[in-house]
Amino acid sequence: MPVAARVPVRAALLSVAVSVVLLALKFGAYLLTDSAAILSDAAESVLNVLTANLALISLMIAARPPDAGHRYGHGKAEYVSSASEGALILITGLVVIGNAVARFVRPVALAALPLGLGLVSVAALANFLVARFLLRISRAHDAVVLEADARHLFADVITSVGVVTGLALQQTTGLLWLDPLAALLVGAHIAWLGWGVSRGSVGGLMDVPLPQDEEARVRAILADHADDIVEYHALRTRKAGSDRFVDLHLVLHRTLTVGQAHALCDDLEEHIRAALPRTDITIHVEPCGPVCARCASVPASSLRK
Repeated sequence: MPVAARVPVRAALLSVAVSVVLLALKFGAYLLTDSAAILSDAAESVLNVLTANLALISLMIAARPPDAGHRYGHGKAEYVSSASEGALILITGLVVIGNAVARFVRPVALAALPLGLGLVSVAALANFLVARFLLRISRAHDAVVLEADARHLFADVITSVGVVTGLALQQTTGLLWLDPLAALLVGAHIAWLGWGVSRGSVGGLMDVPLPQDEEARVRAILADHADDIVEYHALRTRKAGSDRFVDLHLVLHRTLTVGQAHALCDDLEEHIRAALPRTDITIHVEPCGPVCARCASVPASSLRK
């Protein structure tokens, strides 16, 4: 496995281990309290375990080098994982909403709330710390699937805070409908999160262009070489995991030798890769037209030398 891929994989391993422990904490809190809201929070932790494992597997696949069957590498495995994660989150949210509606119809008195809320609070704090760590690693290593996992954990923190707040109010007021209300809000939040994760991942699978700021860097580098370039067109960009792909048609002065044109392309590729690491660049070189004033001024005899 490449050295650059080891840190994201280790971060994913940490996410798996922590998610299993927190699932046990939340499920224990549910068994103590019989709370629909805590059950919904525990359901999201089941997702944390599943999606953390998906993230780990996809990162290990994405780290594989290109081979005969995958000439462009395995980077899109991250998008497949993220899309699957989003679908699972959406389904879980709908299940939680259904359970909350059932509790509205048949409210249940809860037990051992202080201890249950304490366990959920500990789990929320741990999730927050792990999510911050994963987000930092995802940005440093451009790991799409780790970013999705981190944002899922941040959403889980919000869920836990909502559950704790709703149940604390129920304990204070004695209103049994506050428990299913908190569960309903949590379910809606989970479903919305799942939709957002799936939509973003499908965009990656459909080869959407690089973000505007990244594509602007490519155009700026080409503009810096304007004295050597007649024009460029057919610029296309896409991304697969942490790998970027850029291809374009470059119109150069026909007075350049093959060696000079090649050196210019190498220089462009070096600048683009410095601005956007892990970029695969394909440049199709075309000669300028007969109306080019610069080339027209060069004697034909000198072009044959």
